[in-house]
Amino acid sequence: MKFNHHHHHRNGRYIEGLLDWGRVNGVETHPNVAVKSGPDGERGVFYVHGREQQQQQHDDDDDDDDDDEEKLELLVSVPEKALLCASRSQSKALCVELEDDSLCDALLREMKKNEAKEEEKSFWCAYVRTLPKEYDLIELWTDEEIEKLQIESAKATALELRLKVLASYERHRMKKRNDDDDISFTREEWAYAKATVRSRTVSVPWSSAGALAPIGDMFNYAPVGGFFGDDDDGENDDEKAKSACVSVGTGVWNESKNAFEFRGTLPKKFSSSRDSCELELFMNYGAYTNLELLSLYGFHCGQNNPNDVIALDVPMKTTKTESSYQAKVIATSGALTFESERDLRLEYAVLASFKNSNNKHAQRANTAAQRQSFSALASRGEQLSDASEINFCTAVRDAAGRALLSFATTAKQDCDALEEHFVRSRQDDATWRRTKLAIEYRLAVKRALQKTYRLYEKRMSGDG
Repeated sequence: MKFNHHHHHRNGRYIEGLLDWGRVNGVETHPNVAVKSGPDGERGVFYVHGREQQQQQHDDDDDDDDDDEEKLELLVSVPEKALLCASRSQSKALCVELEDDSLCDALLREMKKNEAKEEEKSFWCAYVRTLPKEYDLIELWTDEEIEKLQIESAKATALELRLKVLASYERHRMKKRNDDDDISFTREEWAYAKATVRSRTVSVPWSSAGALAPIGDMFNYAPVGGFFGDDDDGENDDEKAKSACVSVGTGVWNESKNAFEFRGTLPKKFSSSRDSCELELFMNYGAYTNLELLSLYGFHCGQNNPNDVIALDVPMKTTKTESSYQAKVIATSGALTFESERDLRLEYAVLASFKNSNNKHAQRANTAAQRQSFSALASRGEQLSDASEINFCTAVRDAAGRALLSFATTAKQDCDALEEHFVRSRQDDATWRRTKLAIEYRLAVKRALQKTYRLYEKRMSGDG
């Protein structure tokens, strides 16, 4: 499994032109690194290993059997002159919002040049030709596509981002009029540029807008830890996982080299039955939730995102009022985060103590002291009282149940919809892709809530 934002790329014949341009302009790549399309047709960065190299690697591994330390390798290095970004002098004169707008403007100008005659083509021609034709960032979705997300916070985020893009475009139009600039862009072109800048830039020290890094931005995304293959090669599970795990690299600006570098560990083991081996190399863009990935890059990790956290409204009946606490749920386990669990357990312990007192006036006076007393226990994760623990678990379980019942479809219906979607729809269509993303996103939320329900119901009976 992998996740990427290169779904809708331009003609692959431009890749070789980009690689040639990179070599001329100082872009360095590891000898065994290649940009190409994988078995599923998606573009990415691969580590290519021939049979003769396998034998050499096998001999080297025999010499280093006891050395398990992985070495970071330079995979791709993009020098400053090959980065499409604001110059250092320009960045000093612009505020954060205008830096971002300026990079969008520069990108669209370069794309306009590529539509001109051959002799007028841009220095960045080879790069902009390889950019995706379209993106799936949720700000670009239609109202109908956004509704399919079903999660109110996700829908609100999509609409908020759309408004920000519109405000940016109006700001751009105003500047054009003030500067008497005769080069103008449509709202759709501006939205495309904003999506490109948001999803493909890397961080550089002189510009808050970042920089577009040709070739380096071909790496697809994976969370830290990588992915595990599922080929049956006869190994036991531990050895299979160890040999099939693809490492995940990171990118960073190297001030001494004046270049942005992508580094990662290269795989050590390959199947000897193959004449050559190609394994995709991934980069980790950051520890993002699924909603953040959808907003920034136009994809998400579904139920396999170790960083995903979802919100759950849990009623919190305190000594003073009845309100709702927005707890955070770890999607992969269904458990509340440490902070959410601590806060809720504390409030329910105080409430139970308040109810058990006959002298309610005195208990009210001592509420602050009681909360402080329970706080230390809650922070250490210790049980506060049988009654408060049962009330707390019941509240969380019931909140998860209510959330599941609030959706327009069940998890089972979503699974059925995905199967039908694959059979009947066109895979190269934007609506097809976004519908699939929406169903998988809401299904991941429902699966997390199901885990929450089961976990806290189990804890109510003392089995958790």
